[in-house]
Amino acid sequence: MTNILIKELEDLGIINKNAVEGFYPKVRDREDVGALICKTSGLIFLNRIDHMEEAYYNAKEGTSYWNQNGRSQALLETKEDDDRRFEQFKSFVQNKKYCDVGCGLGGVLERMNSVTNQAQGVELQKEIRDFLNSNGFKVSDSINAIDSDFDVISMFHVFEHIISPLAFLKSVHDKLKPGGKVIIEVPHANDALLKSFNLDSFKAFTLWSEHLILHTRKSLQTYLEKAGFKNISVQGFQRYPLANHMYWLKEGKPGGQNILPQFNDEKLNRAYAQKLDALDQTDTIIAVAEK
Repeated sequence: MTNILIKELEDLGIINKNAVEGFYPKVRDREDVGALICKTSGLIFLNRIDHMEEAYYNAKEGTSYWNQNGRSQALLETKEDDDRRFEQFKSFVQNKKYCDVGCGLGGVLERMNSVTNQAQGVELQKEIRDFLNSNGFKVSDSINAIDSDFDVISMFHVFEHIISPLAFLKSVHDKLKPGGKVIIEVPHANDALLKSFNLDSFKAFTLWSEHLILHTRKSLQTYLEKAGFKNISVQGFQRYPLANHMYWLKEGKPGGQNILPQFNDEKLNRAYAQKLDALDQTDTIIAVAEK
């Protein structure tokens, strides 16, 4: 497969091919896939995407996120983010028609279902989709299979997986009512552990063959503009607290918020998150835009 993603990034002016260089030679799950960086824009992206055909096939055949302990156990691992996203965005979907694209185990979908007029999902992985549909949810296998009159469509850590992001985002645009909103949450290329601390241990952990792009605020803004969205807001958000970063710096491993609880203080975390946001070095960026 030709790297159509890199061509799209060049065509949109998001990267300058003359400023692209190697960032890390491999990703955590493959020795034959590496990461590049555009020194002009700061965007980080994979040097090849042909392996994604295999990933797509496996997902359609039924490979599952959850382990032998089942969905309930797996949902414990996503609970913090599921709860936070519900609180963050429930006002957007109150009494509205809502779709969560890449709904995964359905944690956000389940919570939003309690406040929406109607909640639907899109999920590629067949086993999970079948389970959710058999338990009262309406979950489709593609963006093209859903209705065309949603008030809100969300993508939580989905957009970075898409091979043709512009065409996909245009499809999302088509599925919204006039004035409808899209919410996109993605990992940030300017994460402090990459940008300021340049940690190889974190690169080896966070770079993944299915994360095709680590976005910047500018790249998200550009994609949304080119897809026809307006009133675009792109904000930084810090998911992981100071103790997490301290442990990465000390041991090169995640989980510091559990291992160093004495530093996991709400006021301290809030001040640290504010500083990272001011530096544009949060671990996450969130865009909200309107059709």
